[in-house]
Amino acid sequence: MGKMKNADSAKTREKIISTAAFLITKQGAESTSLSDIARESGISKGTLYYYYPTKSELIFEITNRHMKRLSEDILHWVGNMREGLPPEKILQAVYSLLTRASKRGRLHLYLIYDGISGNEAATERVRIIYQHWKSTVKEGLAKIIPEGSDKEILAELILACLDGVFIQASLGIKDIPLDRMTAHILR
Repeated sequence: MGKMKNADSAKTREKIISTAAFLITKQGAESTSLSDIARESGISKGTLYYYYPTKSELIFEITNRHMKRLSEDILHWVGNMREGLPPEKILQAVYSLLTRASKRGRLHLYLIYDGISGNEAATERVRIIYQHWKSTVKEGLAKIIPEGSDKEILAELILACLDGVFIQASLGIKDIPLDRMTAHILR
């Protein structure tokens, strides 16, 4: 009985998270209420409040999942680099992978916005994740660029450019020259 209840609880959480992420991506966090999320999820407000008493807690959960997915993508990149593959091709593939899903890009930008618009908890959470990403990128760079290169600055530049590429992709810009950008970054 307990396993079924846990499975139902996990399904309900997943439904809430996916619905909230969809609505926030579609209409923005400011315009998305917990009532909207409950209605779209097909659950009562009481059930929603049981899992997420505040919109902030729900946004934190979405943030954690989103940042974890991006971190996993970056770690996957580091773990799957092949010897002899030019560094700019590796970086181009990472940028392409991360920006392919426009929903994910818009959610990423919203979460950054939430972090810079006064939500201190969101700001701190995003900072911690960025530090983790930077360490991960530096680890990957150590495998593909010559000794003596400033991996700290390169990691910062790669992450800053990634945010810019997310912005452009979210605006529907189709001809982002990832190949030339990555070649310049890693020169």
